[in-house]
Amino acid sequence: MTLERERPWLFSLFFCNYTFIYNNKDVRPNKPNESVKWRITFSRKTLGDRLYSVPLLLLLLPFVVGIALAEYCVIPLWLVVGALSLSAVMCYVAMESRIALLYVALMNIMAGYLVSEISERPASMPYDRAVEMVIDVRGIPAQRQGYRVAEGHITEWRDQNATYEANDRVQLWLRSDSIDAGDRIEIWGKLRQQMSRYKGYNDLLSCRGYVGGVAIADYNIISHEQGSTSSLQQRAIEKLTIYQADSASHATVEAMVAGSRHAMPTELREAYSATGLSHLMAVSGLHLGIVLMVVTLLLSPISLIHRGHIVAKLLSIVALWLFAIMSGLSPSVVRAAIMFSVLQLSTLSTSPYNSINTLAATLLIMLVIRPGYLFDISFQLSSLAVMGILAWGVPLTRLLHTRNWLLRHLTSALVIGTVATLWTLPVVSHTFGSLPLAGIILTPVVIALAYIIVASGLFTLLLPAPLSLPFAVVSEWCAKLQNNIVLWASEHSLTGIEYEMPLSIVALCYIVIAIITLIVWTISRKRVVVFHTLGIDDKDII
Repeated sequence: MTLERERPWLFSLFFCNYTFIYNNKDVRPNKPNESVKWRITFSRKTLGDRLYSVPLLLLLLPFVVGIALAEYCVIPLWLVVGALSLSAVMCYVAMESRIALLYVALMNIMAGYLVSEISERPASMPYDRAVEMVIDVRGIPAQRQGYRVAEGHITEWRDQNATYEANDRVQLWLRSDSIDAGDRIEIWGKLRQQMSRYKGYNDLLSCRGYVGGVAIADYNIISHEQGSTSSLQQRAIEKLTIYQADSASHATVEAMVAGSRHAMPTELREAYSATGLSHLMAVSGLHLGIVLMVVTLLLSPISLIHRGHIVAKLLSIVALWLFAIMSGLSPSVVRAAIMFSVLQLSTLSTSPYNSINTLAATLLIMLVIRPGYLFDISFQLSSLAVMGILAWGVPLTRLLHTRNWLLRHLTSALVIGTVATLWTLPVVSHTFGSLPLAGIILTPVVIALAYIIVASGLFTLLLPAPLSLPFAVVSEWCAKLQNNIVLWASEHSLTGIEYEMPLSIVALCYIVIAIITLIVWTISRKRVVVFHTLGIDDKDII
């Protein structure tokens, strides 16, 4: 046999020898029989180290207690300011002792109460009084039974020949088909304090900054100025209509890519809600994660040039916020955009990144800006889901890591979906009166479809018309498949169990979740290397 024919076998032999030597480079020659074990211990020091690694979470929790306290209790503001000042002084005095942590907690409780009280801003105009008002229509009107709803901002109002400036966010009930996003309308009407006949939805709108509702019809319009420019969201919706084979699937693409649910059929909306998969229709961290993945792929060539990775990171942050603006800047989108931006900047500066600490910082910033977000169901669900994924989901996926690519991704999707469902289950049951179990079963499939829908939709928006057509076809086809799966699950009683969990049980559930998390955080693993030499066991702890 010639050397030329033997060369492949020699290369294979060299590769096998190199692999063996590399994998066994740490074996000590005088201790040939070696085995590695893990010793699991419970340590309060480990728990303390982990808690101190998330200081913003420790600040967030008492701040949330203070906001909740402002909702259910009335305390004089002078007493709140005095307690805040006194706790700050005592914290400085006792800085070297552990009791300083109690003063920090008290200080944050008072700060949460104070921020909640001073942020409450009533409407700048009277309720239930007919006046002239100028309203800017913001957001694409959504169809309801017999009318449309949209977000509006009252910029000024007139009464008895006097003009007053205003900046009131209101819910618009539109009974005129000529009104669209971006229009400015002058009407003669009343501001109603009640925005819905359902108290829960009325409270939800109040938490989001709405001060009331205004009805607009053809008979009370004084002047109507159509918008000269379309918003970023409107342009995205117009671009997505390049291919529209089915109205329901196209509405799903619009909701998941452009953040507009105005065209969603009522039956489909109820099916997603009943199966516990309505979060797919609200742009959140899942959607921004897909956007970041696509943008990183497109900007990867820039990283090849000198300092190109810095430009790529900054451009990816800009792309994230453009997508957030396009989708309407909902609380879940803002939270995810801030968190992903901090992640990109932290990798850019090579500083350590703690995802739970970053999430806590994001939530703290949002609650300082608008404390009412705490009582917004979408804010609650998105925050709990992400916190559960970071605290439980990520460690479990690492524990169940396998080398099989397909099995690894399926396991991760199932674990992440299960954890997110468990963490949000008490709130969902208390708010909606049901335990959605179908979401756990369908999560791996719908998450895979969501990746395809959002990624294809992004390429539809970025590419010119001839090149974007195939991506538009793929996104609508996957949206149709996803809709059929959700409708099938809702029709075959796979939605869940009807049960409205009492508030006390909800609190007990999250206390149990917190206790389990703290117990897990006390676990420390030490690597134990056992050497077997002449029948005698020798142990080294690494």
